[in-house]
Amino acid sequence: MAKELTFTLGGTDYAAVPVKLERKKIYGWTDLVATTKDGEVCASAYLSPDDALIIPSGGLKQGTVDDKGCWVEKSTLTAYGEDGKPLPLQPSAFDAPIALAATATIDEFLDNDWESVYQIMNADLAAAVGDKIYKFEFSYRGGVNHNDAYLVNTPAGLFLFAGDKQEFPLVSLKEETTIDDNEEEPAEEIDELDFSMF
Repeated sequence: MAKELTFTLGGTDYAAVPVKLERKKIYGWTDLVATTKDGEVCASAYLSPDDALIIPSGGLKQGTVDDKGCWVEKSTLTAYGEDGKPLPLQPSAFDAPIALAATATIDEFLDNDWESVYQIMNADLAAAVGDKIYKFEFSYRGGVNHNDAYLVNTPAGLFLFAGDKQEFPLVSLKEETTIDDNEEEPAEEIDELDFSMF
């Protein structure tokens, strides 16, 4: 069974399963399939650096090793901030109800780089949200990272946008200039024709 997010607004709890919007579901997609002469689908594989081994798809994995070359599990690693202190672990948004208290302006909402968008299927919550934009911290799996999330009503339904705030500096010229429109255009010079040249 899919996990539910619980939102608390005005003393009432609203539960809904978030449905992630995938780009390919909106725009569609195409696949390029390689086949043999007999029409059988070819399987992809990799060659080892020395060309001695054929590694089937799924046979490679990224990982972390220590200075001795031993495999290190991610669960044993500790993340540190720029100040050198360990970063606190953030709970998953599914672990506890999300209190909708802080609101945001449309400008605050637009000043973000979105990582994911979820559709929230709950008509009662959509009615309670109304025209407001609610802001809260959101972490899907928990851990040291979290996003700024916004709950927004649109004509297509209620959506949860998760991303990171971006700074957009004003781009302008260093010095202001004035364009003088009254400057007279130089007169065109007309060369006299010398018929002896023909």
